[in-house]
Amino acid sequence: MTYSEIYSQYDHFMGRWSRKVCCQFLNQLTPERELKWLDVGCGVGVLGQIIVKNYSPSAVVGIDPLENSIKAAQRHADNIGIRFGIGNAENLPFQDSSFDAVVSGLMIKFVPDQEKAISEMKRVARVGGIVALYDWDITSNMNTTRHFWSAVDDTTSNPITPSPAAPADKLELLFKEAGLSQVQQKKISFNSYFRNLDDYWQPITQNSQNVGRFYKKMSDEHQIAVFNRLKETLPFKSDGSIQFESRAIMASGYA
Repeated sequence: MTYSEIYSQYDHFMGRWSRKVCCQFLNQLTPERELKWLDVGCGVGVLGQIIVKNYSPSAVVGIDPLENSIKAAQRHADNIGIRFGIGNAENLPFQDSSFDAVVSGLMIKFVPDQEKAISEMKRVARVGGIVALYDWDITSNMNTTRHFWSAVDDTTSNPITPSPAAPADKLELLFKEAGLSQVQQKKISFNSYFRNLDDYWQPITQNSQNVGRFYKKMSDEHQIAVFNRLKETLPFKSDGSIQFESRAIMASGYA
């Protein structure tokens, strides 16, 4: 798979939803212009793109532990002006107080030591700088892929644990324990829309994220069973389109 295909695959699957969340997330922060930003767990660069487009940053740096994601981000035209590198959230490769704003999207649930990651985000933020992150509200079953996982469970005798869950019930506590001030935790709600069943099915099964990887390991019979179950359970409109509410959790504070 080429780096262009890696970018396109992610964008078609998750990018269209993460962009909606990005905008609400950043609006809640009400950041000033000309800030130096760090995007922790940047993936292919979606959050950084929104920052560049709307907030006139002095600089944007994105790091991610996945080399393929970083190379895909570096090669995409929408990411011009963003500096990308490989890095781990639990050991950020920057000096103390290096950034005005340190943010992260859809990353924290994958980090083994979430407390250390948030402490690192605070460390590299200047005094009074913004520290904030968001992730899907998986623990209340309001993530964008919940209908797929429910259909999987409905068609197998073995319960499925789809992916790590963001610590939605303790993000605020983790931020406070890291020593951040004026900590807030909020929910972000938006509508997930699909033109038809194929518009839902293809991106969710043909990606290289956790859903796509799981799907490719399923038997042909189970794949067909899940597809047929979704015909029964997805909230179809009269025109064949699909729409449902999705939610994310965000936490923010100041270093």
